[in-house]
Amino acid sequence: MRAISTGLLALLLVPTAARVPSLAVSMTDVTGGSTSSGPGADTSRSALPASPASPAWGTHADSLRAEALLPASEIRRPLERFLGRYNNDRVLVRRISRAVLRESRRQQVPPSLIAAVLVTENTTLRPEARSSVGAQGLMQVMPMHAGAELCQSSDLVDVDSNICHGTLILARDLKRTSSSTAALLRYNGCVRGTNTPDCRQYPSRVLARASIVRSELLAGTTTLALAGR
Repeated sequence: MRAISTGLLALLLVPTAARVPSLAVSMTDVTGGSTSSGPGADTSRSALPASPASPAWGTHADSLRAEALLPASEIRRPLERFLGRYNNDRVLVRRISRAVLRESRRQQVPPSLIAAVLVTENTTLRPEARSSVGAQGLMQVMPMHAGAELCQSSDLVDVDSNICHGTLILARDLKRTSSSTAALLRYNGCVRGTNTPDCRQYPSRVLARASIVRSELLAGTTTLALAGR
């Protein structure tokens, strides 16, 4: 394992020499608290689900490393179970899950963080959702961000396009800032604290959900032992 830079998740090498992408997330503040709005505003609010029992790993850094080692085949079902709590349309949930996994690998952002932003922004998982300030879709992306070449479509109502654009914004903010908290404030449009009255709480709300998602992704896996090597 070799460090990319201080405060960023290390680049992991599986013992078989297969490379696992580095994840653009700070480990200095991956903790959390409740729910809020996004690049424009969230479309609905709900209480955080109860956190699972204490995980088997010792630190958040360990859990992030373990998540990075998980193959998509081990993530898909627990991710679908998590997302299924917010919408009972199995076809939609499966499509969202696949898009999250694809963009996680492609843009090097943990799937737990993408899923946490997504359900904080849009707790009913409605692709057609639009906020009062015009943010659209699952990850509440503002129209001015539509049309990124990587995403191949400017349709922000489309599940795949919206998650691609939302993850692109999130990845960019993670690279431009010194911590996950700062990155999530940018994603939420709360750099100056003028978006919504409680927008400063947005990072803790997202990171609390991300911790829950990560715990569920790792539950029962055999990958944890690799994280400590």
